[in-house]
Amino acid sequence: LYTQAAEAAFLNAEFELMDKWGQVVLQQAKTGLDRLKIYEIQIEAYSIQDKLEAALNKGLSVLNEWGISFPDQPTDLDIQKALTETQSILSNQPIELYNMPNITAHDKLSIMRIVSALIYVSYIVAPKLLPLLTCFQVNFSLKHGNAEGSAVGYIVYGQLVCCLAGDIDVGFQFSKQALRLVEQFPNFKSRILATFVSGLRHWKEHLRESLKPSLEGYQSGLEIGDFIGSGLNASFYCMHLYFIGKELTSLEHEMVVYNHSLVQLKQDVILVWTEVTQQTVLNLIGRTSADSPPYYLGGEAFNENERVPLDDLGFIALYLNKLILSYLFHAYPQAVENASLVAKYLTDIVGEIFQHLFHFYESLARLAVYPDSLPPEQASILDKVAANQEKMQKWATHAPMNFLHKFYLVEAERCRVLGKDGDAREFYDKAIALAQEHEYLNEEALAYELAGQFYLAKGLPKLAQVYLRDAHYAYQRWGALAKVKDLEERYPQFLAKPISTPVQTTITKTPAATLMEPTSLTSYSSLLDISSVVKASQTLSGEIVLERLKIKMMHLVIENAGAEKGFLLLPQKYQWFIEAEGNVGSEEVNVLQSIPVEESQQMAASIIHYVARTQLHLVLDNATEAEQFSRDPYIVKHRPKSVLCAPLVNQGQLTGILYLENNLTEGAFTPDRLEVLQVLSSQIAISIENALLYRTLEQKVEERTAQLAQANTQLADANQQIMGLNEQLKSENLRMSAELDVSRQLQQMLLPRQDELSQIKELDIAGFMEPADEVGGDYYDVLQHNGRILFGIGDVTGHGLESGVLAIMVQAAVRALLCNNETDPVRFLSALNQTVYSNVQRMESEKNLTFALLEYYENTVHLSGQHEEMIVVRKGQVECIDTDELGFPIGLEEDIAAFVAQEKVTLNAGDVVVLYTDGITEAENLDREQYGLERLCEAVKQNWQCSAKDIRQAVIEDVRQYIGKQKVFDDITLLVLKQK
Repeated sequence: LYTQAAEAAFLNAEFELMDKWGQVVLQQAKTGLDRLKIYEIQIEAYSIQDKLEAALNKGLSVLNEWGISFPDQPTDLDIQKALTETQSILSNQPIELYNMPNITAHDKLSIMRIVSALIYVSYIVAPKLLPLLTCFQVNFSLKHGNAEGSAVGYIVYGQLVCCLAGDIDVGFQFSKQALRLVEQFPNFKSRILATFVSGLRHWKEHLRESLKPSLEGYQSGLEIGDFIGSGLNASFYCMHLYFIGKELTSLEHEMVVYNHSLVQLKQDVILVWTEVTQQTVLNLIGRTSADSPPYYLGGEAFNENERVPLDDLGFIALYLNKLILSYLFHAYPQAVENASLVAKYLTDIVGEIFQHLFHFYESLARLAVYPDSLPPEQASILDKVAANQEKMQKWATHAPMNFLHKFYLVEAERCRVLGKDGDAREFYDKAIALAQEHEYLNEEALAYELAGQFYLAKGLPKLAQVYLRDAHYAYQRWGALAKVKDLEERYPQFLAKPISTPVQTTITKTPAATLMEPTSLTSYSSLLDISSVVKASQTLSGEIVLERLKIKMMHLVIENAGAEKGFLLLPQKYQWFIEAEGNVGSEEVNVLQSIPVEESQQMAASIIHYVARTQLHLVLDNATEAEQFSRDPYIVKHRPKSVLCAPLVNQGQLTGILYLENNLTEGAFTPDRLEVLQVLSSQIAISIENALLYRTLEQKVEERTAQLAQANTQLADANQQIMGLNEQLKSENLRMSAELDVSRQLQQMLLPRQDELSQIKELDIAGFMEPADEVGGDYYDVLQHNGRILFGIGDVTGHGLESGVLAIMVQAAVRALLCNNETDPVRFLSALNQTVYSNVQRMESEKNLTFALLEYYENTVHLSGQHEEMIVVRKGQVECIDTDELGFPIGLEEDIAAFVAQEKVTLNAGDVVVLYTDGITEAENLDREQYGLERLCEAVKQNWQCSAKDIRQAVIEDVRQYIGKQKVFDDITLLVLKQK
């Protein structure tokens, strides 16, 4: 009875009363088993009150009474011994641990619960004890059976296997065992999920997959009274949102909520972790003192001069975030200093949630100071980076979606400091592409910025501008306004100042203003008129003509949202323009001619810019009472009441904005109406993008039609075909395919004929070029002049007629240069580049091409220009010659002479040379796996003794067999040369 009274007092947080009843039990108990339940209650009470040292000491004392002891100061040898013993026991056990019998003895159940509680306490206050407690728990379960604490042992053991033994697959298997077992024993569910999301899931799956189980674990902890579990999940949820690049303003709003919860749960140790992260977010947003450096954490959420972390993980969070901020704002010596401070606390056990970020930013920071370091220090930096990259590469083999872009970005920086410019360019682009693919917006922005700095340092300002503008835009989308300002101040020649400063004030949910994410759902789902929404979506999806779409869309939006008037805005080159206006009760929608929002007197420009930056739905119940926008000239003059501004987002890209007003009543845009609009907005965004694409295609077809008409006089031999094509273009339903047909024909016209190739006595030559469904701009040519043989192969960026026209230019320029007896590779490629560059600029096109030039004379090949690697096979041995350092893309910069070099290759009888375009190596099968250079080399190697024609045929058949029924997305071009 006294035990139950003590437990009731504990559940009501009446800890003094709990101690009173508990002491009665301890004094009167005749056996250790009678006392165990009170000890469990005391340990949990200490934990809930954040008295973690007391909880640990009490637990160890209790276990010692039962003959279970642990070293006071565990060593690495103790840890290794414990892991080895557990591994040995497990080797004789089936992997289905969750199917073992359950423990029924009360003393053993109590011991399991006490050890489980101590495992999480030790993680915070005694990390080196954690492996010993975990191994004991697993061994105890294997010997006596499963209990609710067994799942704790299994999942933490899985984490240790990942971080200490480096066996991610085995560690992940243990996590699955624990998750299966927690279905039977839900009392530790919150802590199990916290361990899973912080120490295991990201090694195999995208980090965003941890968000849902974190929220589930948070709620579970609240329901069963596991406040440590709830606190851990809340903290990990916030930190993971930050790690994956969630928009910072909305993230900061969520962090305020969860930090308040941590205060209520009295989780002071965990609270520091999240407050440090929240302050980092505020620094990035720009809500800090102008007098403080951006890497100083002192503001609304946390002040490093006033608060000290209460555990090692808190110090890691503090110094890691200072490392990140120092690096992002170019304070590289401070970044390196903070990296050293992180390393003091970070171990394979403590701070595992931060491991990947630390190694990533430490490598970047040390490479940033590399050029200014002395030779011995430079060697040390490269060794440290190599060690970090070895870990990152291993992690990337298991979870490329989380780590591969980080690996490539560090590789790009390493190649930069070592002068390997070609590799650096490739790795920057890979890092950007992968960060985009896996939606790490924060690291996509950083990759763009570093690439831009690289090209600027190499004297290529046009290229630098492209990357820096993309970085500027990505930082804007992330909400890192301090970084946006930093870029504008560092590169004013590339980045124009914004027309108006976006509002930076926090908007919280009040009667006046509400923010909602575009994808969020509310409890008003049941109020949706599903049939109306489906009908509206069908109406929108069936319209691809932009002008008609604007009219239908405005009618539907005003009707469903309950607006009095509304506007559609679309972006053009970093500015927003009003494209349509509609009013309730009027059948007429005014389709406008791109009126700049700054010139309009019909809406609040500050609201438009805010939504464009945050990509959040903004609802103002009474715009005049919304302090953030109350000074907007439109609001001051017209005093609107209800305002709703909604982003139109498709696949993460902002395609438009809807601005709606209702001046008849306040609070007109109710949650159910907002949800209807949220559902429709996705279809609106898709329809707008499709309509814009359709309009662009129509414009391009019309432009190409005009180009073809003008080209008739120049292409007399193709006159009949083009005239026929012009007749076809008059038919509306064939206009879209006409461009592709002409491109295919032009490509075929460029190819050398077989009788021309047969006249070359020294070499056996076979060529192949097959256009894709979407025609690109592949080109190859074989020419003889004054005893020399010239080979050219190129790949124009993009698809369509414009690419084909550029290939014609290249062929004409190459033949003209050869007729003028130009053989010097530098002058040859420079002249070719200047010709293409001037024409591309005149066409206002962004096309360029990779181009390789081979000159053959007396068994010797001279190779110049940047293209795919050239394959050489000698007596069955394959060699790949990299061309990155032999040239530069044609048409991208005005002068490329400094980049052109030449490589000499001597051929013996039977030697084979293979040239190709990336349509072969990047051809994909149905599983989206690329054919690759390695397989191409193997196909050539297996057939090198055959004729050039047979080698060509073998390669093409192998490519077709590999891709199967997959659509061909790029031209396939192959040129095989064999020395006779």
